[in-house]
This record gives sequence, structure tokens and C-alpha cells, in this order.
Amino acid sequence: PQRLAEHVIPHWQAMLAHARRDGISLQLVSAFRSVEYQAGLIAQKCQQGRRLEDVLTVNAAPGYSEHHSGRAVDVSCKACEPLCETFENTATFAWLQREAGTHGFHLSYGRNTPSALVYEPWHWAWQGSAQGAACETVDSSVY
Repeated sequence: PQRLAEHVIPHWQAMLAHARRDGISLQLVSAFRSVEYQAGLIAQKCQQGRRLEDVLTVNAAPGYSEHHSGRAVDVSCKACEPLCETFENTATFAWLQREAGTHGFHLSYGRNTPSALVYEPWHWAWQGSAQGAACETVDSSVY
């Protein structure tokens, strides 16, 4: 199961219900990550021979990831592999571009976003509030 900040869960669930009504399937790939987990992801990629500079273009440094807040989600759909740029060519991505904002979610790393991170059409964050809150488990199997 994935975790989201408690105050984000109702917005995520409302967006999922809206997507289902419109015939869109959203698959939750990743949500909350601890700083330690983020550090482990980066270490694992470096141990596989990737340069740290390259890894930090696809993963935020520990302590700087939106996933730490419990407000970010990585999503996919049945039409493509998770965490793949081809997600931008799916009906799910087109739906998110049109409708996610009505639920407070926004694409964090667009093509022209001034960020050190690469374009991530799958990464959306709830921007409705910056308040911190405990993360709660979300049963991603039902989505």
C-alpha cells in the first residue's frame, strides 16, 4: 500500500472517482517516500554504475523530493509502462491535464519547468495546501 498525507487523501479519492466516471483508469505507482528511502534509491542507482550527477536529474536529492510531503503521486495507466515519458501520449495523461487541477493536483516537472529534474509526465502533486500532516496508508489496489 502507498501512503499520502491525511489531508490529501479525500482529494486523491475524489480525483480517482472522477476519472472512473470518465472511463479513465489511474494507477498509483508511488506516493510518500521517506528521506531514507529516497537516499536508498539514489545509492542503488549509483551502485549500478550511474553517475550521481545523472541520477540527480531523475531523482531529487534526499530532503528535497515532493514525495517527502505525502502530497506527490506518480501515476500510470494500463497503456504504458510506469514512470515512462510515453505516458504523455495516453488518454490518462490528457485527462489529468484537463481535470487534475480541479482536484488540486498539478504537474510538477513539465517540459519547461525551471528544475534540475527531467520531464516527468507521471509526477503530480497536490498544491491545495502546504500544511504538514501525518501520512496515512492508501489502499492502491482498488485504484
